[in-house]
Amino acid sequence: MVNPSEFLTWLIAWMICLLLTLWASRKDGTGSGLVISYVLQLWVIHWLAAAIYALPWYRTPDLPMLYGLRQSTYAIAGFGLGSTVIVPFVFRRYLGMAAAEARNDETADKWLVHAYLLVGVVTFFVLEPMLHSIPTVSAVASSASNLLIVALAMECWNGLQTDKRQQQSFWRWVLLSALLPFMTIATKGFLSYGFAAMLTVFSFVATFYRPRWKMVFFAAIIGYLALSMYVTYMRDRRDIRAVVWRQETYASRVSAMVSTFSNFEFLDLRNPDHLLRIDDRLNQNALLGVAVANLEVHPEQFANGRTIWEAVLSPIPRVLWPTKRIAAGSGDLVSEFTGIRFGEDTSVGIGHVMEWYVNFGSYGVFFGMLGLGVLIGWMDRNAAIRIARGEWASFTFWWLPGLSLLQVGGSLVEAVSGGCASLAVAVMISRFRRSQERRQGRHRPPLLDQAAARPRLMPRRAVPR
Repeated sequence: MVNPSEFLTWLIAWMICLLLTLWASRKDGTGSGLVISYVLQLWVIHWLAAAIYALPWYRTPDLPMLYGLRQSTYAIAGFGLGSTVIVPFVFRRYLGMAAAEARNDETADKWLVHAYLLVGVVTFFVLEPMLHSIPTVSAVASSASNLLIVALAMECWNGLQTDKRQQQSFWRWVLLSALLPFMTIATKGFLSYGFAAMLTVFSFVATFYRPRWKMVFFAAIIGYLALSMYVTYMRDRRDIRAVVWRQETYASRVSAMVSTFSNFEFLDLRNPDHLLRIDDRLNQNALLGVAVANLEVHPEQFANGRTIWEAVLSPIPRVLWPTKRIAAGSGDLVSEFTGIRFGEDTSVGIGHVMEWYVNFGSYGVFFGMLGLGVLIGWMDRNAAIRIARGEWASFTFWWLPGLSLLQVGGSLVEAVSGGCASLAVAVMISRFRRSQERRQGRHRPPLLDQAAARPRLMPRRAVPR
C-alpha cells in the first residue's frame, strides 16, 4: 500500500526540480532550447500521468508507480544539476564565459535556411521512406530530415528580427511548426515524433521571445491544446494507423485525420476516458516501476552496462562491422526487464531513465542523467554562443546532433547513433558552407576584398610655412 503523502511528496519534489531547471535557463545566451525541450519531454512521460493519480477521483497509486516516480525524480535532479549547474560553472571557471555575448539581431543565413528546408522536406517525404531499411544510410537520412526542424527554428528567429509591428512572418513559421505532429501522423502514424519536433522549435523560440509573461501565457495555451489533441488522437488512433500503414493515398490519410479532429475533444480532467488515455501511453513511470520491482527480486538480471556499451558501439557502420547485431530502437528491452509481453504491433521504448536503471540501479539513474545533462547543456550553450555571433553553420554543428539526443522515450543506442550521424551531416554542411564562402571571397572585386577591408594611409599634405 502506498502512502498518499509520500507519493505527493515525490510529485512535488519532481516539479521543484523541473522549475529550478527552467528558472536557471531563463537568462539570455544560456541556451538554445535543447535543455528546455529535454526536461519538458521528461515531464510529459514521467510526471504528467503520475500526477493524475493524485486526483481524488482517479485510481490509487500502487508500489510500481511510486518506484517509477522516485527514479524519475532522481533523473530530473541529475539532469538539472548537470545542465544548469556544472555546465555554467565550467564555462565561467575554465572558459571565462558566463553566457553568450550580446544577442545578435541579424537574420540567419538565408541560403542555409532555404537549403535546410529543401533537404529536410525531400529527405523526410522521399528519401527516408525509401532508405529506412538500409543500415547507416537510414540513420544519415533520418538526421538529414531533422534539418527541417533546424530550418523552422531559424525562420522563427528571422521573423522576430523584423519590425515588431510586422511580425506576420514569425507567426506564420510558428503555425507551420505546430503542424509537425499532423505531418508525422499522416506519414508514419505516430504523434510523438511530430510533438517532440514541435516542442523543440517552441523551446528554441522560448529562449529569446520577449516579454516572458506572454511566453508563459502562450505555453499554457499550447500545452492544453496539445494534450487535447493527444486525447482526441488516442480515441481514433487505430483507425488512423490502419489507413497510414496500408500505404493508402495521402488524400485518404488526410480524410481520416479530418474525420478525427473535426470531432475535437478538449481535455477534461473529470472525464475518465481522457485520464485513461493519458495513463495508457504516457505513463513511463508504471513500466519503470515494474522494472525496479522485478530487478529487486532478480538482481542477477541487471544489464551491468551491456546496453550502454552497445550504445557506444552503435555508431560503427556495418560496412566496417558486417556481423553487427546492434540495431536502433528498444527491441525487446522493456519486456526483458519488466517481464511484460506486448503485441506485435505495439512499440514500447525503454526510455533513458529506465535504461540507466536496468544497468546500474538508482546511482546509475542519477549520474547517468547528470552526464546527459552535461552533454546536452554543453551543446545547448555552445549553440547559443553561435547564435550570438551570427555563425549559423556552426550553430547547426552543435544543435543538429543535440536534436538526436532528445529522444527521451527511446534507447541510448538511438540517441548515440543518431547523434553521430547528425554530427557527420553537420560537419559536411559546415565544410561545404566554408568552401562556398572562400570561393565567393576569391571572386570578389579587389576593391571590396582588400581596399575596403583596411583603410588606406593617405600622405599628409604639406602645410606652407
